[in-house]
Amino acid sequence: MAAARVLITGGAGFIGTHLAERLCGARPVVLLDNLRRNSLDSAPELRAHPQVEFRQGDVLDRRQVADALQGVDTILHLAAIAGVSSYYAQPLETLRVNLLGTINVLEAAVAARVTRFLHLSTSEVFGPDAWWVDEQALHQVGGVSDRRWVYATSKLAAEQFVMRYGEAHGIGCTILRPFNVYGPRQTGEGAISNFCVAAVAGQPLTVYGDGTAIRAWCYIADFVEAALAALAAPEAIGQDFNIGNPQEVETTLGLARQVVRLAPSATVQFKAVERTEVRVRIPSIEKARRLLGFNPTVTLEEGLGRTLEWHRGQLEVRSASKAGGEVACR
Repeated sequence: MAAARVLITGGAGFIGTHLAERLCGARPVVLLDNLRRNSLDSAPELRAHPQVEFRQGDVLDRRQVADALQGVDTILHLAAIAGVSSYYAQPLETLRVNLLGTINVLEAAVAARVTRFLHLSTSEVFGPDAWWVDEQALHQVGGVSDRRWVYATSKLAAEQFVMRYGEAHGIGCTILRPFNVYGPRQTGEGAISNFCVAAVAGQPLTVYGDGTAIRAWCYIADFVEAALAALAAPEAIGQDFNIGNPQEVETTLGLARQVVRLAPSATVQFKAVERTEVRVRIPSIEKARRLLGFNPTVTLEEGLGRTLEWHRGQLEVRSASKAGGEVACR
């Protein structure tokens, strides 16, 4: 019997493409994505892989979700509107996609008799001061007058729906909360991605505020290992996990300085913060260590080096493509 397929919603995104690379060697993988953030174009081997099927669609479209679920027994639900700028520019759409889209996927999962459901939430459910938070820490969001919290609110509500659907319909559900995952192919917002893009383009690295905001930085390969372990472990069913690397903690300014050491021609500039700041975000990962055997191994220095090299390669590809186009036009 052929292996049942895996559906990754948001599968053309940063984390989705890395997960698909690891899964497609063993099982057919379906990527459902509206290409709002397209990392798939930077992974041509993945898109051409015989075990990978890409479907352009939206989780708000129930028919498209149902069609993508044919032959699927496992869902990795990553699709969401993310990025602080998006929260402010599209707060209602953020709520609709992250909450109603999740409900659509859950309803379709019930109809398709899916047995396993992995949901990506967010570390932002812990609010602006998340010091070494474990899974039992209080969830916090700011007032409804501040658009900054629509993302956290939508993700927190979605967590409840995922767990309750799992209980009611016998679906093995697991929730992962990523803490500042970074690496090659990251698109959209993200401090490391922004810094690397600026550094290879010869532009200043912009630090917002005084640069004292603190984060724990988790390289994408480590996060993928945690996600795959969660899929494989029966103990993960019905559980939530904070996934990050609490050994690699740095301020935003310290992070910028590390990038400058790797790209000495880069400079740093400061801009005022014009929106609510999350001051600190560091996870406790003891539960993931205990139940999943999760142990992040990539240091921030190593991960920054890999990510910066990838961005340099992308700049060379774009430059070569542009040069080739100019020659062809002559």
